[in-house]
Amino acid sequence: MQKDDGSRAIGTVLDPKGKAIAAIRGGGAFYGEVDILGKPYITGYEPIRDPGGKIIGVYYVGYIKTQ
Repeated sequence: MQKDDGSRAIGTVLDPKGKAIAAIRGGGAFYGEVDILGKPYITGYEPIRDPGGKIIGVYYVGYIKTQ
């Protein structure tokens, strides 16, 4: 995914009030539509865990929603 200036959107922060972060904090995955940088995306988020099971990041895949 790219920002409007053409640079890659790496290390972006999930919406702290969004459905995706709620699912991740609960230990699960989230699949659905979210707004990213002002545009609708069909997405999937899954937690990345360390060997002890602690969530240390998030895998993401998404496609911009077209009409």
